[in-house]
Amino acid sequence: MMKKILVVFLCLCMTVITFAACGERGGGGGDEGSAAGGEASYELVIGHVYTEDSLEHQQMLFLKDAIEEKTDGAVKVTIYANEQLGDEQTIAESVVAGSCDVGFSEGSVWATVVNKPEVAVFGLPFQLSGPDAAQEVTKELIKPEMNKLLEGTDIYCLGNVYSGFRHMLSVNKPIKTLEDLKGLKFRVPNATIYVQMFEDMGANPTTTAFSETYQALQQGVVEACECDLANIVQQNWHEVNHYMSKTYHLCANNVICINRAKWDSFPEDIQNAILEAVEESEDYCFEIRATADDEYIGAIEDAGVEIYEVPAEELARMKEACQPIYDEFEGYGLTDLLKKIDDISAKYQ
Repeated sequence: MMKKILVVFLCLCMTVITFAACGERGGGGGDEGSAAGGEASYELVIGHVYTEDSLEHQQMLFLKDAIEEKTDGAVKVTIYANEQLGDEQTIAESVVAGSCDVGFSEGSVWATVVNKPEVAVFGLPFQLSGPDAAQEVTKELIKPEMNKLLEGTDIYCLGNVYSGFRHMLSVNKPIKTLEDLKGLKFRVPNATIYVQMFEDMGANPTTTAFSETYQALQQGVVEACECDLANIVQQNWHEVNHYMSKTYHLCANNVICINRAKWDSFPEDIQNAILEAVEESEDYCFEIRATADDEYIGAIEDAGVEIYEVPAEELARMKEACQPIYDEFEGYGLTDLLKKIDDISAKYQ
């Protein structure tokens, strides 16, 4: 109850700040509050669910510094981490409503809050072959293609937070084959694509808040979970699971979106500075991820977790089980985009 009250209070505070900033801008010319001003004329509030020691938060700190530097202090960026503004869907809904300016989530979350399932196209099961493919997709496709899909909505895509590839963890038995997933009580994020994927593979998906997953595993509410390596370690999920299966079942592309009215309120020079800062933060993200995964694998092994490499033929069976999801997205008229993604992925196999 106290957490809900805090979330409401923070959102109200941000709304007041936003109105005040609008009042300072006034309705005048486009140069007002531009990068040359040297004083903060604009507020930009970023909310996310990750901890302060996460790689996602490190990218946001990089982004904050880059935006403030590139705008010569005209934009002041404030970051609320660790679910201070609510869970992932709540933050996404707040971005749509305008009570939070910027959030980042996988496309499946944005798809839910704007009621456009096709927005989840960059987060399909077993879609990308590795980090190099993910980086090219980030540079070449995500922002322009997402903004085509987001036309007519209240959000605008700025870029991507690459959170690595996701793997499966389990408490009671290892996941080595598709059959091992049958009936397994599996924690998934509150996003349609995750629920569909694990249902298609025969599991029993249960949506649980990010911050409540450790306890749910510990108490037996769920028997398995999945996540990227960094957050498995930072959330200490390796303490309450005995097995990890390297499935690479999803590339976690956490799409950065801003409230569209907020975005449109910025003059062109501020918009350009923000976009440049986002692109630089994406490069920084891939750089720090490249050196971190081996360390996280070591930490998981040191905790006594047994790690399995799932054979390619078994991964192919899992992907085949998820074919109804691909059929659905082709039905949205995205066949050409899916082929572009596949072509990039194939380059790095």
